[in-house]
Amino acid sequence: MIKRIAFLTASAATLGLMASAQQGPARVSWAPSDTGSCTKCSFVGHDLSGWNISSSNYAGADLTGANLYGLAATGADLPNIIAVGADFRHATLDDSDLSGSDLSGAVLNQASLVTANLGNASLISAKMQSIILVGASLPGTKLIAATANNADFSGANLYRSDFANARLSGATFDNAILNLTNFANAEMSNAKIRGTRLVDVNFINVSGLETIDFEDTCWLGSTYLPETLNVPECFIDD
Repeated sequence: MIKRIAFLTASAATLGLMASAQQGPARVSWAPSDTGSCTKCSFVGHDLSGWNISSSNYAGADLTGANLYGLAATGADLPNIIAVGADFRHATLDDSDLSGSDLSGAVLNQASLVTANLGNASLISAKMQSIILVGASLPGTKLIAATANNADFSGANLYRSDFANARLSGATFDNAILNLTNFANAEMSNAKIRGTRLVDVNFINVSGLETIDFEDTCWLGSTYLPETLNVPECFIDD
């Protein structure tokens, strides 16, 4: 009996030590269908393809060089993330918040960011072929030298967005907010800018300007377009 009591006492002590070892700061790992939180976590170079973090909070996370192919992140809080060179191909980030994030050199071909917030984000030299940014918010966003052929920016807020030297062949900007938007030196062959007011937009040295579809579009302020394009000045009611 004495030996049995001693054994039970030792077992309880062992379990107590194990429980103590498991205590500490709570950490939520990134895993399929994870809807937790891991702000400022580092996932540098990790393979996270096909995972689901919709409605999660990963503000300030470092995703440099990560593989995010097919990621599902609808409604996710991702402001100020660092995702330089990350692979977001075919990812779904609709309604997500990526404001202030650095996605320079990231690959977002065929990704969906419908009504996403990318205000003041950096997409310098990003690859964005056929990306969907319908209704997205991109005020002050840097898209310098980005490749966004056949991208859809319909209804997007592009106030002060910078597309200098970008490749925008076949891109759509129908009903977008184009106010102080910079397209200097961009390639825009067969782009569509329909039903839009161009307010102080910079089209200096745009390649393919004569092939852009400006149907039902007008211009205001310092916007300059050749008269041969027949784009009228906007009529303003007194």
